[in-house]
Amino acid sequence: MILTFFNCLGENSWEDLESDYDHVLNVFGLISLDFNQTSYIGIYRTTDLDEVSQNFVSVDTVGWCNCDDDECSWSEECEDKEQEGFWIYDSIFEPAALIKDASVTISDDNGNLYDFDFVDNISFIDTVYYDTSGYYYGYPFSFDTTYYDTNIYRINLYVDTTGAFNPQAGTNYQLNISAPNYNTVTGSLTTPNIPTLDSLVQQGRVIDTVIVNEPFDIYWTSFQGGKGLVTGEVDLGNWLEDSLSRDWCGGYFDPFVIDLSNDQINSYTVYPLPCTENLEQEAEAKDYFIRLTAMDDNYYEYFVVGEAGEYSNALLNYPTTKGRSVGIEGGFGFFGSIASDRMLCKIAR
Repeated sequence: MILTFFNCLGENSWEDLESDYDHVLNVFGLISLDFNQTSYIGIYRTTDLDEVSQNFVSVDTVGWCNCDDDECSWSEECEDKEQEGFWIYDSIFEPAALIKDASVTISDDNGNLYDFDFVDNISFIDTVYYDTSGYYYGYPFSFDTTYYDTNIYRINLYVDTTGAFNPQAGTNYQLNISAPNYNTVTGSLTTPNIPTLDSLVQQGRVIDTVIVNEPFDIYWTSFQGGKGLVTGEVDLGNWLEDSLSRDWCGGYFDPFVIDLSNDQINSYTVYPLPCTENLEQEAEAKDYFIRLTAMDDNYYEYFVVGEAGEYSNALLNYPTTKGRSVGIEGGFGFFGSIASDRMLCKIAR
């Protein structure tokens, strides 16, 4: 790698410097105790400034576009009146720094060892059903219109493909990564306890439906050690039919961090973001999720303390933890853990 500097002292001149830089592994590892979040390890290498960021992998056929549909009729392919439609293709890329041939294991203090294998993509099969029941000349009719839609997503992660890894709360785990031509990377953490959301209180009473634009209190159970992050999310369902998301802006609030070990404070008053539009219009209540995520020390250090500005990128003028190592030795990156509790309620205008 060659760096060029401008000499500001004395006579102006350029100086070329050569650096023999050895690449190291850059790791992002997460152990999740949540049933809907898989534990995974992402492995990359550091890159040179003159490297491309992505490599072309293949072309994916997205689907067929019919020229009779409004979404496709504008295309140049449909200018030919005899053209019925055309195939839509998408180019697939992957990070140039991606490491695919590493050996990854996670172990615990009881001697259990779990292999994590590289997986480039996963498939999800959605069951789609259309209601075709109706009446024809006074006679009811209904026929099966169920079909299955397969979606493939590229993840490029190391995961437990056997299903044997079932992480437990309050347990020590060790990470070991070895890849050809790179130094071994190790990591360690202690998983947090699983938090508990107790109740929501608004206008002095326990509720299961939050009134938008009104303050409310979130209560949780304190336990030994750990920090927690509280967030809220409105499930809009079909956002195309729900007008604009700002209709429910009162359900959103700035995420906040709590000390789960402080048994003197086990509640927080939420002041939702101001919401003034369309509140007078009637609307069906929406599902409202309150989530409390307990973080281990590594996760808290990397995402909360680090992002708060302890380490800043002068070039981007933005707080970042890139280039730091938390829970990792022998390379850059992060190895941490989370455990969450979610409360499902309703939000109404």
